[in-house]
Amino acid sequence: TISTATAGTTTQYVSQTVAGCESPRASIVITITATPAAPTATTAVAYCQGATATALTATGTGLLWYTVPTGGTGTASIIPPTTTATTTPYYVSSTLGSCEGPRATINVIVNPTPSTPVVTSPIAYCQNATAVALTASGTNLIWYNNSTLNNGSSTAPTPVTTTVGNTTYYVIDSSNAGCKSGSSSLVVTVNA
Repeated sequence: TISTATAGTTTQYVSQTVAGCESPRASIVITITATPAAPTATTAVAYCQGATATALTATGTGLLWYTVPTGGTGTASIIPPTTTATTTPYYVSSTLGSCEGPRATINVIVNPTPSTPVVTSPIAYCQNATAVALTASGTNLIWYNNSTLNNGSSTAPTPVTTTVGNTTYYVIDSSNAGCKSGSSSLVVTVNA
């Protein structure tokens, strides 16, 4: 029985005997391959709920990906789902020949996407009336004055009532994890 504690190559010999007569010896070469170390990987990867995920990555040789810490069948890659806000661990090992090393853990965090803000629209003012800041439901609102949602502000805008016409504002809600909701529009009408 060969010890596998140390990587390397060793040669063993075997003969057979018949009635006290021994044959020449045959050699058996045993190669013990070093077990690969666990891959290097980011311990946590974060997505927003519903975002498009990419295949998980790690640094190692002959990577095998798993959804369980032990056992199971490894695959060449894993793309985590993002449909549900949850934290899911995935596991990855390195392989060298037929030798597989220990598994590293990568936690995939899917952060919830905030609900689209609820607004009251349209809002009407008389020309030159005193306006108040716009409001919407949500916790970390970002306001825009364009439909491309560029140059947002956390300060709710106060409509200008000096000119007759319609102005559309847009608002989204955002989370501390950087996830953003869909946008709601508010139409402010200034009547003569």
